[in-house]
Amino acid sequence: MENILQTADRLFQNRYIISIKKAFTITLPVIILGSIASLINNIPINIVQMGLSTPVGQVIRAVNSAIWLGSTAVMAILIAWTLGYYLGNTYKLNGTLSALTSVSSYLTICVTTSDGGISLSQLGSSGLFGAILIAILATELYHAFSNLKINISEDTAEEVRQMFAALLPVMLSVFCIALTNGILLMTSGKGVDEWIYTALSLLFSAADGGGLAGTLFLVFGIHIFWFFGIHGGNVMDSIMVSAFGENLIRNTDLYALDHNAFDEHLAIISKGFLDTFVFMGGAGTSLCIIIAVFIIARSRYMRSIAKMGGVFALFNMNEIVLFGFPVILNPILLIPFLLTPLTITLVSWSAMSLGLVARVVTEVHWAMPPLISGYLATGGHLSGSILQVINIAAGILIYLPFIRLMDRRAVQKEALKDDNTVLLKNTLNTVIEKIHNSTGEVNGEITDFSIVLESVVRDLNVLSAQMQQQMQVMHTCDEYMRTIDTSVGNTDTSIKTVLQNLEKTNTLSTTGAQNLQQTMQEMEEAFFSTQKTNELASQLNLRCEQIEGMLKSIEDISVQTTTLSRSASIEATHADVHGKEFSVAAANIKDLSEATAKAVSDIEGLLQGMKADTSDMIERSEVSFKRVETGLQQVIDANRLFGEIVQNIHNIQVQCHTVLKYNGEVIDELQQINEQIQTTSHFFEETASHTSKVAAQVRNRSDESKEMAHKLRKLNVETSLMTVNALENLES
Repeated sequence: MENILQTADRLFQNRYIISIKKAFTITLPVIILGSIASLINNIPINIVQMGLSTPVGQVIRAVNSAIWLGSTAVMAILIAWTLGYYLGNTYKLNGTLSALTSVSSYLTICVTTSDGGISLSQLGSSGLFGAILIAILATELYHAFSNLKINISEDTAEEVRQMFAALLPVMLSVFCIALTNGILLMTSGKGVDEWIYTALSLLFSAADGGGLAGTLFLVFGIHIFWFFGIHGGNVMDSIMVSAFGENLIRNTDLYALDHNAFDEHLAIISKGFLDTFVFMGGAGTSLCIIIAVFIIARSRYMRSIAKMGGVFALFNMNEIVLFGFPVILNPILLIPFLLTPLTITLVSWSAMSLGLVARVVTEVHWAMPPLISGYLATGGHLSGSILQVINIAAGILIYLPFIRLMDRRAVQKEALKDDNTVLLKNTLNTVIEKIHNSTGEVNGEITDFSIVLESVVRDLNVLSAQMQQQMQVMHTCDEYMRTIDTSVGNTDTSIKTVLQNLEKTNTLSTTGAQNLQQTMQEMEEAFFSTQKTNELASQLNLRCEQIEGMLKSIEDISVQTTTLSRSASIEATHADVHGKEFSVAAANIKDLSEATAKAVSDIEGLLQGMKADTSDMIERSEVSFKRVETGLQQVIDANRLFGEIVQNIHNIQVQCHTVLKYNGEVIDELQQINEQIQTTSHFFEETASHTSKVAAQVRNRSDESKEMAHKLRKLNVETSLMTVNALENLES
């Protein structure tokens, strides 16, 4: 048994089996809905069929037909979609795109009708096996081509990027399957779907064209599919029809001639044979499982599933049984699930071959309950019903040991649950005792709580009054903050005006400094020019003194000439005619000497004036020189002062800008403080209002707490009664 469990675990980890099981499980509600709709329309009870013939019944029949068309009739598309979705998720692909690829690929291989449409028979149970294979193949191709992506900008919407990324993989996957199907159609005249069912039909009808061996093989295949969660009857339905579907028609025709259901010319194996004598209660002869559970099982869960699924099993609908116990992927029930239908098939074939039981000559609806179906299928022979009883008994015997094993495990789990229930009961009793013990304490605490609440109400009222005062203070602060904000704004404007004036003063100071610099340069030039003039005046004074010396020499010469002239004149008086001429010359010399003396005297006067003027000019030049020197020093000092003024103005500008910056920050902070004050004021208003409401509510709660004490006493009594009832229910 452990080996079987380990094998089942390994199979369960197979991505294909898991995906197929999930696909059938998720579509089970739709499948059951379609089965119920079909059962209602085809239930073999005359009164029901007569009711469906009425106008209201016809509406019900039409609704059920529509439900069937939307569920069971398109089962292949549903499975292709869900299988593609779950298998794609195992590869971490986009499940929706994988499902779309599977459905589109399956539709490309479906047989088309004469007008170009798709045959509805290919979309139901007949196309289920092909849908499974194509969905797996399409998903594998999609996974193989998933690296061929068209990447676009990340700024594009996620859906658009996914579409471009999946464009090539989806197109190539569908194209490959459609191309393969097209090649097969051109070369053989059959598509992929037709070849799948041709191969399976040949496989399951290999033994004697649908004889005993082939039938056993077919029954085995149906139940293997079911064990892994695949609807084996739907998958193999078309194969059963193609393998021995005409046998029942031929039996009906022969029986109509001689009404002998024991005729050896009648075929034993037919689809009606399996529906009537093998699939009683559904696949695995599920009716035997239900009866075996009622006989031997003690598990409450198993018996509840048997009760729930028993009604459906009577009409050969066993999805509740298969998925409820479960039978699907349950290693304990694998052997009886396969062995029971094979044994019953062999027993039924042997009984009919030996002529002990009439053969199936009439088609009976698959939902006909056992015993009735056996009687009707054999043309009204009780041997058919008796064979069904024998088959059910044989099936029960096969299932019993395995149901016992399964029941033991279920009982162990339920016993563990019962132990937990006992523990829960003890816990409940303890809780009840604590509730009883604590009720008195709670009542006292509620009374104390009421007193505390009244005190809280008083405190809340005081708090509300204080908060009203705080609100008034906050309003006053708000007004002060607005005044400060206005003052800071005015200061900001004044500083900006001062900055503008400082900028003008800085410009004028800079211009004055430049002019002083130019004046200083000109005074330096005047200083050097005055110094040069002083030097020239000194040299001129020196020249005057030299000329004065020379004039004195000329004056001495003139004196000497005058003396000489006088001497000559004296001598001339004593001389002759030549002496007269000498006297004339002496007179001329005298005149010249006098003229020279006069000229020298004039020059000397001029030189004295020039000397006096030169001395005065030198004195004035020295005074000017000293003044220029003093003025130059003052200009230098003024230039230095202007530089300091300009630097101070620049510093004042920097400080003003800094003040403006801080002033802006102060304004922002003042605005934030103002907003916070307003928010706080609003909060105080709301809090005061809320506090008043809370005080009222607390006052109400105080009254309610008094009522609560009374209710707790009443609840204590009710809890005791409920606990007693709960314990009684747990014991039952």
